[in-house]
Amino acid sequence: MYPVLIHTGSRLSARLLQQASFCRWITSLSKTWSQEGMSQTFQKITSQRGDYVARQVGDELVDFSVGQPSPTMLPLQALVAATSHRLASPDAELLLQYGPRQGYRSFRQSLSTFLSARYGTAVHPDHLMVTAGVSHGLGLAVGRLARPGDLIVVECPTYFLVTPIFRDNHLTVVPMPTDEYGMVVEELERWLRQDPSHRPRLVYTIPIHNNPRGATLPPDRRRTLMRLAAEYDFVVLADEVYQLMTFPGHDHPSQGNGGGAGGPDGAAADGSDDKKVRTAVPAHAEAGCSGAGAAAAAAAAGESSPYTAGGERRTDDGPPASGVVAAAAAAAVAPPPPLRCQEGDALPLPLRCYEEECDPRDSRVVSFGSFSKMLAPALRLGWLECTNPALLQRCREDGVVSSGGCIAQLATGLAHSALELGLQAAHLDGVVRPQLAARCTALVSALRRYLPPGSFESLVEPRGGYFLWLELRKDIDSRRLLSLAESRHGVRFTPGPNCGGGPPHCLRLAFSFYNEAELEEGARRLGAAVRDYTDQQEAEKGSTTAPHAAAGAAETIQ
Repeated sequence: MYPVLIHTGSRLSARLLQQASFCRWITSLSKTWSQEGMSQTFQKITSQRGDYVARQVGDELVDFSVGQPSPTMLPLQALVAATSHRLASPDAELLLQYGPRQGYRSFRQSLSTFLSARYGTAVHPDHLMVTAGVSHGLGLAVGRLARPGDLIVVECPTYFLVTPIFRDNHLTVVPMPTDEYGMVVEELERWLRQDPSHRPRLVYTIPIHNNPRGATLPPDRRRTLMRLAAEYDFVVLADEVYQLMTFPGHDHPSQGNGGGAGGPDGAAADGSDDKKVRTAVPAHAEAGCSGAGAAAAAAAAGESSPYTAGGERRTDDGPPASGVVAAAAAAAVAPPPPLRCQEGDALPLPLRCYEEECDPRDSRVVSFGSFSKMLAPALRLGWLECTNPALLQRCREDGVVSSGGCIAQLATGLAHSALELGLQAAHLDGVVRPQLAARCTALVSALRRYLPPGSFESLVEPRGGYFLWLELRKDIDSRRLLSLAESRHGVRFTPGPNCGGGPPHCLRLAFSFYNEAELEEGARRLGAAVRDYTDQQEAEKGSTTAPHAAAGAAETIQ
């Protein structure tokens, strides 16, 4: 009987060990219930529902996967003013007619002046072509510049809806790794030299405030990329939609450059000792032009500038306006403040500026921009820019554009008035950029506060754009975490593998849709979900090891 009693005791030991693991899980669950109860007291969650929207967003959870502007950031009254202005202009009825394929010239002149001042480098109206947003521009470019079966190199991870555009055009997608500073161009060069068959027709990159990583490609990588484009005869599709989405104080390099940390080999860009939270600011960015430089850039483009030769913004742009137009004019009197990174590192110029010893007419860059992020997505209005007349002509000869003319004629007119009246500048500098900056800061701070210690490897803090990239501990699968987060904690995000094949322990968080308080609540819920996930991991490990421990104890006693 005695050995039997001892064996029974060993089974009891195993059961007690299992119960201990179960108790830990119950404690975690009770914390979760308590947190869910707390979240019920959080009343306001931004939502959008109805016939007008493609993405229905409810208020039952905080959805970090929504990479759209908040409804509160959409400038309804500004567009009402722009519409009234444009439709009251002379010959307005002709705006309703088929438009020139490239977009009508006076709009392109206004857009080129706007871009020249903000890019810090001259943009010529003849180098611009109207598109129905970046997605249309990319589809247009790959359809005209590549043939079925051609290779296109694409960053990995990348914007998750871009690869279907390439595959619809029967291109073979070659993923290229990225890090916190964008595409690893050294890997691209290694791949190109590896085999003569590795000859892409196109390379696609989001070189600034990248989606999903928030990374910015440093100048040295930009130069290498353009050197490789010339050497291996490929065209770079530069999705530069976030070039104008830089946060105040970290914008284009027009106010000079500086040294300091923040490059691929530098320390944490915020100067702290925390290696886990970094800022996506490249080192050694180039000087550009604004103020007087912008005036010179506009003069080079053969048009007027909002700046004088002395670098001051003109105040004689037209008669006084009223209402929202007057407010926009007042906001546009002063140029943006000095646009530099925290430690003095200026962000890079557009990618085409890094083609060294290259005649602009031989450029291998097609750049894409959009009004979707800086004004309103429903305008379906963007542009492509290319200084190479042969490449631009091939895009102009697209069958759809040849048949229907300007792809977004009416939207072009509305955006033209928004530019002319200062509404675009006022909205971008007074609403979009500062709100995105505040929201990004709020989310980063909240994540640092609520994520369990040791649960994440790195958090790259962007200096612009819409997205933040969180790298969790490698044993945390973001796809499994998503299921738990949605079902128990009321929060959603985009897992890394959904971003064009990103790592499973990474996830993308959009901060554009929700305000600061909502982002903090979302971070709290995400932190609770991560804690729940890791507690479950520990419980599962405990339940797995308990029977082995008990069996070993029984053998020893017997």
